Amino acid sequence: MNFFTLSNKGQVRPNNEDYAESFQFKWCEVDGATHSFTALLLSDGMGGAAAGELASSMVVSTFREKLLSKLFQEKPENFASSDLKVFIHDTVTEANQKVFQKAQSDPAMEGMGATLVVVFIYDEMLTVGHVGDSRCYLLREGKFKQITRDHSFVQELVDAGKITPDQASKHPNKNVITRAMGVNEKVAPDATAMPIFVGDVLMLCSDGLTGYADEKGIARLLKEKAGEPFVNLRVIGQTLVEMANGGGGGDNISVCLYRHMSF
Repeated sequence: MNFFTLSNKGQVRPNNEDYAESFQFKWCEVDGATHSFTALLLSDGMGGAAAGELASSMVVSTFREKLLSKLFQEKPENFASSDLKVFIHDTVTEANQKVFQKAQSDPAMEGMGATLVVVFIYDEMLTVGHVGDSRCYLLREGKFKQITRDHSFVQELVDAGKITPDQASKHPNKNVITRAMGVNEKVAPDATAMPIFVGDVLMLCSDGLTGYADEKGIARLLKEKAGEPFVNLRVIGQTLVEMANGGGGGDNISVCLYRHMSF
């Protein structure tokens, strides 16, 4: 299988407020042409145990339900080849409203919210959207880079030239995010589309991975293992979780992996 998703509560938290899943939809047209649509969905909840768990699951389930509705209610290629950035914006708006209204209506859920990073792959196109500091990385031809930009306080300091990226990783306010699902009545995601090539590897993750596993170690693992002809993404995912837990595991850890193949 060319995709794998894993979530772990870590070594400190009593429960897991992350929610992540992935699925692949394949179909064959009347002329024998085959297609594949892959969705990777990851959300990091916040606001306390019950609230965080609920917020992240609401965000992911909203995306899942709308995706499946689109893929089954019309020709899947019509939806898959449309401007999926519009779909991301519309679905973020809907999911944000659900979480916001729940937080407003239930005092026990006050302060609930969630990050989001979502990726869709269809044919040779990749569409990625995010809110908050959950990330998407791309490994291409031996180069590993982050393709999302954190909505966070320290990222704003980096952009302003006040601190370096290395200082940002150790900053005491590195977990302060500037955008989240459900915290305000409205939120705007960042969304972009780009080509994807055979052999490209994607990694989505919550900050429980990047906060406790060395990014250079993550890059080295993916460069060494993810490019193998018969790569086992399950083993890589489990190793990434072990790296974060070995670094203290102070937060929930979620990772989605995908390797682009020709179908």
